[in-house]
Amino acid sequence: MRKNDSIKACGRTLDYEIVYSKKRRKAAIVVRPDLKVEFRAPHGLSREVIKDMVRKKAGWVWEKLDWFEANRLPIREKQYTDGEKYLYLGKEYPLKVLPMEGIKKSSASFSGSEITVFIPENAPEELKPALIKKTIWDFYSDCAELEVDRFLRIYSKKLKIDPPTFKVKHQKKRWGSCSADNILRINFQLVMAPSEQLEYVVVHELCHVKEKNHSARFWKLVGELMPGYEVHRKSLKKDGWRYVL
Repeated sequence: MRKNDSIKACGRTLDYEIVYSKKRRKAAIVVRPDLKVEFRAPHGLSREVIKDMVRKKAGWVWEKLDWFEANRLPIREKQYTDGEKYLYLGKEYPLKVLPMEGIKKSSASFSGSEITVFIPENAPEELKPALIKKTIWDFYSDCAELEVDRFLRIYSKKLKIDPPTFKVKHQKKRWGSCSADNILRINFQLVMAPSEQLEYVVVHELCHVKEKNHSARFWKLVGELMPGYEVHRKSLKKDGWRYVL
């Protein structure tokens, strides 16, 4: 359950979202790189108690928000036009749009120096951005599927299990998930991130096949499969807001 609230602190209005969980035992304040503040609360903790706790940590929260604001890159909506820059496996590449005679379906490819989208030459001008967007999304989904499959084969062997069924999907709020029947879902936009971050998410969700919660045993298993995963987990938390198409 989620609720929005705010307080006055340090002469400013601090907005935050309360996220209740029956499983949580201790409260925690999380400041996200997208400048959103979450108060993760045990079920039943009153809003007044939460307000007092946020007030006590307000100075720290503003410090974190100001740091993220000063160090974040500008967010721009993609225009899906020639020359626009796109992240792919952690590096930025220009988009090259090529109208082609004689083709009926658009497609995309990666040359190592640019991402090229081929579109029908007679495509109506007003429909080109939507056509290019769909082509890029399909391309990124296909690339993500190949990467996820590769990592799952490697780590399933280490875990001594068969590679589970997986799907790559567009997910607004999650990088990955593992269902009760062990179907993994991975956000295809992770193919924009450095490979190690995508690898970490795959390992994380794969470990949920064995351990369904985030217990000490779960994190021990993640560490055994991917030593040093903490670095990539931290980087994903810091830079994840950039991985949006």
